[in-house]
Amino acid sequence: MDDITNPDNYREMLNLNELNRLNKFLKYKLSDGILFLLSILNSVFIFLLIIAAIIFTPYMLFVLFKEKRFGWITFFLILVILPMILLFLFFRHIDNFIYFFIIPLAFYYFYCFLLKMTVAEWVEEKSWKLQRISDDIESKHNM
Repeated sequence: MDDITNPDNYREMLNLNELNRLNKFLKYKLSDGILFLLSILNSVFIFLLIIAAIIFTPYMLFVLFKEKRFGWITFFLILVILPMILLFLFFRHIDNFIYFFIIPLAFYYFYCFLLKMTVAEWVEEKSWKLQRISDDIESKHNM
């Protein structure tokens, strides 16, 4: 049972779709990161970047978990969540709370930049794997 109806092959195709979607979102996140750099002092832009990160993060973590990329999830926790917790513990007295998020937000967009480059490789690997499966199926049907 080495065809598309094989549950493992079908899951691989679905995972490729999720990786492609994540890759598209990460391309937009990079432009968000550029906005972050340009608007470091404007609290409205920072607020919008925070909202975008909050909306995107669950989907990103969902795909990473589904792909079993636990190293990337751990890296996210260390690079983004841990600094936010430490800043909150040590600097609770910040007058303008929106600026509390600048450092974790910078780390978040740096993380997205690194992930963007890696996800493109994952998509390519998975595409080749599915192409090989498709070629194997085609060659078996031609025999």
